[in-house]
Amino acid sequence: MTTQDLIKILRFYARFTPSYTKIGYMGRGLFWKRYATDFSGQRWLVTGATSGIGKGIVHAAAQYGAEVVAIGRNETKLKAAIAELPPAIAGRVTYEVADMSLQADTQRLVERLVGSGRKVDALINNVGMLYTDLTLTSEGREETFVINLLSHYLLTEGLVKGDMFNADAVVVNMTSGGMYNAPVGTANLNITDPAKYAGKVAYGAHKRGQAVLTGYWNKVYGSRGIDFYLTHPGWVRTPGVKSALPVFWKIQYLILRSPYQGGETALWLAATRPPTSEDHDAGVWFDHKIHPAHMFETTTPQCTVEEFVAYLDAELAKGQGGGETAAA
Repeated sequence: MTTQDLIKILRFYARFTPSYTKIGYMGRGLFWKRYATDFSGQRWLVTGATSGIGKGIVHAAAQYGAEVVAIGRNETKLKAAIAELPPAIAGRVTYEVADMSLQADTQRLVERLVGSGRKVDALINNVGMLYTDLTLTSEGREETFVINLLSHYLLTEGLVKGDMFNADAVVVNMTSGGMYNAPVGTANLNITDPAKYAGKVAYGAHKRGQAVLTGYWNKVYGSRGIDFYLTHPGWVRTPGVKSALPVFWKIQYLILRSPYQGGETALWLAATRPPTSEDHDAGVWFDHKIHPAHMFETTTPQCTVEEFVAYLDAELAKGQGGGETAAA
């Protein structure tokens, strides 16, 4: 490591540690207004529900009265997450097993949800992964592209087009600071060449994509009474962070936010419904406040919103065309 690299790292931690850790959460929380947390009668769907922020949101929403469907690919972990709750609260939580790294499995999830006829009040698009090394799925895609972006596009579009949202429903997309290193574009979404793959670059592109979809969905579906939000959880103590960023984990562990603290703004958004925007650059919600969508030189897009959405549609069309990627 060069001296210049060390200085850059020190500046990074000095700038963001006071804000993104639980230091910032607790400091800002002293000035927050109380808000109603009664979600009784609501039905929530939460992806990535077996650990971390997703599990924290499942637990909190159920404690606040919601009926929650926890979505994850490991049934044993789903059952364990529900078992941690008191019996009266655990009774409000059911689960759906779905591997959201696969289009076919996500499509089957959509079909089950639509087939149930039970409408949704809140969808939390939470699941996300950052890999150091390239991993390809059985469908031939880079795995985190599907987990972080394509599966949530398929799930959300499927529920909207299946008329599965109640009036005044809310969709919250859980982003990350990785988006601040990426402009809007498609070039880094699904890199399948090991020589070109960089996990952090791909992750940033996926998370920037969530901003694109948030504005797009508000524009095309806002008239249906659905509010779409993008939120940043801060730096949270999750298994994913530990495995993907081990050095960061060691340095920050004691002051990382709890999973509940990371998901609390999502709960606040569902409860308070601040104004939404059709502009993908409008900002990201963090600790009850809207913040800039860009921190670094990422303001020049590499494609339009329409081209971005068309790219995702084309990917889904490939999966419907037969062979290994055919959706069941």
